[in-house]
Amino acid sequence: MDSLELARHCARVAVEKKCDDVLLLDVAQRTVLADYFLIATARNRRQLRAVADAVTRDVAKSQRRTRHMEGADGERWVLLDLGDVVVHVFDPVARAFYDLESLWADAPRVPLEEKTSPAPAS
Repeated sequence: MDSLELARHCARVAVEKKCDDVLLLDVAQRTVLADYFLIATARNRRQLRAVADAVTRDVAKSQRRTRHMEGADGERWVLLDLGDVVVHVFDPVARAFYDLESLWADAPRVPLEEKTSPAPAS
């Protein structure tokens, strides 16, 4: 799984766990930290933890590992460092406070799903 596939997979997990405002940014040309930042909003601490657990579990299934996790016991923000992909899951207050969308405003937004061409009509 390449980094874009991994980032989109993590986005799908966030959507499946009912996160709001899921956003994928291509930061590869702007930082050496990662190729993609995934930003999502969880409504409460339980949802925040569920998303972090699901991403960590799914990444392990694909023979990759979570390099580092911050805020797992916190109530406002969890960061998962997957190497080429960094996942940020915030509660609404923390997301507004950190405002990563503005900080990385020049980073291209990546569609969560790969666009496919429609099948030709017969």
